[in-house]
Amino acid sequence: MPRRIPLGRTTAVAAAGLAALLAGCMASPHGHEGWNVYVHPTLASHPPARVVFLPLYNETDFPNMEEGLAEELCQAIQRRHLFHLEMPVQPPQDKGALPALNAKTFTLKELAEMRRTLGGADAVLIGGVDQAHPFPQMQVGLCLRLLDLRNARLLWAVGGGCDTTDQRTQRCIETFFKRELGSGAGPFEWQLATVSPRAFQKFVAWQVAGTLPRRIRSSAGTSG
Repeated sequence: MPRRIPLGRTTAVAAAGLAALLAGCMASPHGHEGWNVYVHPTLASHPPARVVFLPLYNETDFPNMEEGLAEELCQAIQRRHLFHLEMPVQPPQDKGALPALNAKTFTLKELAEMRRTLGGADAVLIGGVDQAHPFPQMQVGLCLRLLDLRNARLLWAVGGGCDTTDQRTQRCIETFFKRELGSGAGPFEWQLATVSPRAFQKFVAWQVAGTLPRRIRSSAGTSG
C-alpha cells in the first residue's frame, strides 16, 4: 500500500484551520481577520521560486464561480511578491498524473508525478470553494494549501469564509476599498462589494493574500 504522507508536521493545526468556516470577518487593523491560517516558519525567508496555481475545485451549486475568484486570487497573491505564481493556460495534458485536488493527503508517488506534470514546479497552490451564495446575501467559503512538491512540506494553509451581510465583514470591506481602491469605486463606493460578485471576489482575494508573510530579504551578515 502506498504510504500517504501528511502535509507537514503541523497537519493537525492546518486541518483544524481548513475545517473551520467562519460566517464573518472579524475587524482588525489589517483587515484580514476571520481566516484560519497556518504559515511554515521558512516561507518568508526561503519561499519556493516557482509555484503553479491549479484550477480551484468547486463544491457549491454555482458552476464556474470559482474561475473569477481564481483570477483575483492569482493577482492578489502576485502583488505580495513572495514567489512567482503562474496559472496554467490550459489544464495539464497528462491529467492522469494529477490526483484529486481536494484530497487531504498525497502519496510520495503522487507528489513526484504532480511535479513532473507541472514542469518541475517547486510548489503547488491547491484549493477550492466549498460554500457560495449569491446576492443579496453573498457568501463564499474557501480553502487553499501551498504544498512544496520537493519535500511534501505544507508551507501555507488558509480556510474560512465571508458573508456580506455580516457587520464585521462590511467594516473589513470598507477598509479594503479605502486602502486599495480609494474613491474609484463609483457611486456605490465600498457597498459595491455587497452587490457585485466580482468586487466581492476582489475583497476576498485581498484578505486571503494578506495572510501571506512578507518576504524576508537577505542582507550582508544575515542568513535571510
